[in-house]
Amino acid sequence: MGRGGGAAVTELFDLPVEVRLGGDGRVEALRLPEGWRVVTRTLNRWLVEIDWWREPVRRDYRRCLVRSGDCVELYHDLETDAWHLARRYD
Repeated sequence: MGRGGGAAVTELFDLPVEVRLGGDGRVEALRLPEGWRVVTRTLNRWLVEIDWWREPVRRDYRRCLVRSGDCVELYHDLETDAWHLARRYD
């Protein structure tokens, strides 16, 4: 259930996002449209590597809890070194 007792909502994105990493490579904070948010926990991490017919895809995905109470899914594009916000779960 989402906040307020309603149904949970998933917002899909593919937006560039700034992240702050710790010395161990852990995401410590990210800059959402509302501003910087502290990451309190990484729930899951997985790697996607596929050879697509045009160009390879190599992404490091992370599902994180942020201090605001949201759960977000990020990916680090290992080909371009850019971070993206993929989803936000309510």
